[in-house]
Amino acid sequence: MSFKKTLLFIFALSIGAAILSAPVNATETRVGSMGGIGLYTHDNSNIFIFPGSIYTYAGQVIGEFRVKNNDNSYTIGVNYPYGDYSVIGAYLNRPINIPIPFALADSVALNHTTDFFFGTQMSKFDLGLHLSLGLDSYSQDVGTEEDKQSARYIGLGAGLSHEAMDLGLLVELPSAKRDFVDTSNSFSGFGFGLSGRLFMGQTTRFVPVGLLYMASTKAEFSNATGTVSETDYKTTNIGLGIGLNHELNDKNMIVAGVEIFGMNSNKTEVQNGPENTIAVTTFPGFYMGVESEITRWLIGRLGAAQVYQSTKVKFTPPGGPDVESTSRASNYRIAFGLGFKFADFLLDAAMNEGLFFDGPNFISGGINPMATKLSLTYEF
Repeated sequence: MSFKKTLLFIFALSIGAAILSAPVNATETRVGSMGGIGLYTHDNSNIFIFPGSIYTYAGQVIGEFRVKNNDNSYTIGVNYPYGDYSVIGAYLNRPINIPIPFALADSVALNHTTDFFFGTQMSKFDLGLHLSLGLDSYSQDVGTEEDKQSARYIGLGAGLSHEAMDLGLLVELPSAKRDFVDTSNSFSGFGFGLSGRLFMGQTTRFVPVGLLYMASTKAEFSNATGTVSETDYKTTNIGLGIGLNHELNDKNMIVAGVEIFGMNSNKTEVQNGPENTIAVTTFPGFYMGVESEITRWLIGRLGAAQVYQSTKVKFTPPGGPDVESTSRASNYRIAFGLGFKFADFLLDAAMNEGLFFDGPNFISGGINPMATKLSLTYEF
């Protein structure tokens, strides 16, 4: 087992495309249905990377419904204005993915957090602070012994933002523990992330983006006589890209973006044992997207992405020699979405294009859903 996907959603966002002048009530579904854009537009889903941007989205309630009929995948949050120049935010059930080695603790997980924000407007910048908390525990009596497991995640973020610039800082402290019979297993570490972007230009904008994330964690397996073994995990994520945004008119936008370089490297080192490294490199990734206001209440979106990646696996047994393998792949996808405006609500839907090939159920008998993902925003 390895710590291979620490904050994977952060790195995934680093391979977006770009779009100009996005409305402040944008959502995960909207940017996803335009080919996977995220960091190259002003978007309310960016507040988890750029906490300073939350002030822009004061007065919103946001719901993200990621998987049909799966409440555990849903997130609800509110950005509540406080006073004249501040905003307080709270989000429930935001997904994260920090694997705990199964051999260390098999009944707890770090996969959701509760998030709190504070944002305020300063003379030149908007300042944002972010706190994430994730907790899980398990206890069972096994004969005369108690199997006790616990896990904890603490994330601290800060950011500065204004219309042409965003900076974000992240510090992570994951941990887990299991006590059973004479064994005491523990897992802990430290992660650090830095992100930044610029919006250069007016009608047409260049948007350079850079991300860096590094984490180091350790699993210790011990008993009454002392430490039995240790395993170290190291993660490095890098993302560099640039987007070109053009507003055709006040109702139509077009976007093109290039991920110049991306890397996700995960290394596992077993004490007095083997080392294993998996590195996925993106070079390059291409993205295109368009958004059009069809009527006053209906928005159409279309996007595409093609990403070229290579995966290198390196295994070093004790005493060597190294065993290496490399594979390459090209991933391509098209996305289609609609936005529906009614009163103070905006419903964004990632559409299932098969519905338009087959027709609705009463015509084709198909059982696939009309939408694969939904987001709902209420502005007050």
